[in-house]
Amino acid sequence: MMWRRFRRNPEARPADVDPARDRALEAAYERGRADGRREERVRRSHPVRNLMVGVVALAGGAVLAVAAWYGSFGRGGEVVDQQLAVAADQAEPVVREAIGEAGVAVREAGRDLQTAPGDRGDDQNL
Repeated sequence: MMWRRFRRNPEARPADVDPARDRALEAAYERGRADGRREERVRRSHPVRNLMVGVVALAGGAVLAVAAWYGSFGRGGEVVDQQLAVAADQAEPVVREAIGEAGVAVREAGRDLQTAPGDRGDDQNL
């Protein structure tokens, strides 16, 4: 519908085209393109997804570097597996402690939210 963009003479238009309608249509088209571009930029650049992609790319690069250092993917994989096992063993007590502390915090928050028996908001005491 944007025939004006492709013709050399903008004044040469078909007889049945209303110039005001043509301008309104062109303005709507341009607004739609701008909105589409803005939505696509927002859709493409989600910070959490970009962070996850970056972390996975760094991990992949690290695995490739370890494989190159040890001369094969087999030996490099063994080294990575050993290091992950050591990290998991060291992290387990810390995670268990954090879970315990979170459970205590949830129980305390639940106790704080409980209302007193006479303060229930119903009309029993009237």
